[in-house]
Amino acid sequence: MLKIFSFNTSDIIEKINLFEYQNNIKLPSLYADFLKKYNGGYTPKTSFEIDEISSDIRGFYGFEENDENYNFLLLTRCDDFIDCINNSFLPIAMDSLGNFIVIGIGEHNNGEVYFLDTEMNRYNYLSSNFKNFISQINSQKFIIRSIDERLQGMKKINSNVKVDDELLKLWQTEIDKYSKLKQQIVII
Repeated sequence: MLKIFSFNTSDIIEKINLFEYQNNIKLPSLYADFLKKYNGGYTPKTSFEIDEISSDIRGFYGFEENDENYNFLLLTRCDDFIDCINNSFLPIAMDSLGNFIVIGIGEHNNGEVYFLDTEMNRYNYLSSNFKNFISQINSQKFIIRSIDERLQGMKKINSNVKVDDELLKLWQTEIDKYSKLKQQIVII
């Protein structure tokens, strides 16, 4: 079951319509429903294993101006986006290694979900539609631990990791980011 920290859905229908018009595409209906309800979002502690393909999913793209990693508007400027569109696919999510989950937007593959191994430039079939795909995803509950809880956890396992100002700043950034959001189960 997919759990997500969704993005802001204000004016989402207008944003979807503009995106489709600007890129001369039509989003598959199940995926468009997902965007209307969640507008993509962060998916920490999320993974899938379908047939011989397994990966994590760091986040789903949306129209969130505040996040450059999962923002369709910035993605459209990348060569990978153009290559996908030219092959009748739309990147919809990314894993921690820079690979994409893509959805078919052509007549022959409309709504089908694939894993794009960007290193091999290979599209691997995952599912016949978006709803079926998200039913095969496993997301764990994401618990936001305080800095003290993280330090205690490291002490408990005798961690050798040096806690410096840079690591503390990284932890605080994560705490600030997720403490304002609510993880929810995706239902389409």
